[in-house]
Order: sequence, then structure tokens, then C-alpha cells
Amino acid sequence: MMRKTFGRFEFDDQRRTLTADGQPVRLSGQALDFFALLLERPGDLISREEIQRRLWPDTNVDFDHSVDVLASRLRTVLGEPRYIETVPRRGYRFTEPVIAKSNHHRARRFGMYAAVVILTAILAILFVRTRYDKFAPSNRARPSALAPAR
Repeated sequence: MMRKTFGRFEFDDQRRTLTADGQPVRLSGQALDFFALLLERPGDLISREEIQRRLWPDTNVDFDHSVDVLASRLRTVLGEPRYIETVPRRGYRFTEPVIAKSNHHRARRFGMYAAVVILTAILAILFVRTRYDKFAPSNRARPSALAPAR
């Protein structure tokens, strides 16, 4: 569960979404799979064989043309050809430094807020109860009007 940021982009690998300056960027299918693969190991060469195994494991497609089209599509979507380097006849490399951030900090922050809300509610209930008892004492403390006085 990681969010990966580079330049003005952020990729959430759990939701498989890409945003640029907070706005969604349309990317789907194998282009998204190829992009996720490149972001798994930024700076490393991803061989054409590994790309074929991951994206087309059981099919006989014109792989060379297909992967070139995907790389071209990604460059167009990103608006920066420099992000994806082609190493002729060997593979592709994502060249931009990527910062990985865990998505768990959001859940932790939500848990902290929930704990504060629950604690505040408990304190409010206790406060109201102590104030209510001062203005409307319980029936246990009053002597009954019907009981004979001694």
C-alpha cells in the first residue's frame, strides 16, 4: 500500500490511480500495468523479457510493437518523454527519482481522530450528568411524603 510521487505526479498502487497536481490522469489497462512495473524499481532497467512475462504471460502478440506503443502512450500521458528511457533491444527504465509513502499513516491519523472524538463524547456525557444531578436530584435522596415522620 504505497503512494509513489515524482515531479507533479502521484501514483497510488493500491487504487491504481495516477494524479497530476491532484487531478486524475486517465490511464488504464496494460499502460497502467506497464507504468506500475516501471515504478516498482525506478532507475533499474526492466528487461523486455520481464515486461513480456508480466504483461503478456500466455499470449502470442506482437510484443515488440505493443510495448513500444505502451511506452509512447505513457510518455504522452506524462507529458515528459524524459521519464521513461528506452534502452534499445534491452528494455525500459523509469529515470525520475520516486518517493514512496505508506498509505498506513492515513489510517493511523483517522484512528487518532476517532479516539479523540470518543474521549470527548465520554467527557461530555460525564460533565452533563454531574450538572444534571445538581439541578434534578435523584428520587433516592428525597424522603417520601407518604412515609410517616418519626
